[in-house]
Amino acid sequence: MSKNLIDAMKLYKKTFNDDFPTMPLAESRTDEELIDIINACVEQKKDVYDIGYLRLEDVQY
Repeated sequence: MSKNLIDAMKLYKKTFNDDFPTMPLAESRTDEELIDIINACVEQKKDVYDIGYLRLEDVQY
């Protein structure tokens, strides 16, 4: 995990008061792709669920 990704994840947490869901999203994406997702969420002020990158039904507990 790159420092840039860690910084982006901190920004996501600060913005949405929630952790970025790495498990379902990071399995098939590069650090750069994850950073792009986080930046899109922050810019649009929508979390990964509201923006459509992930559905609550896809989360396994």
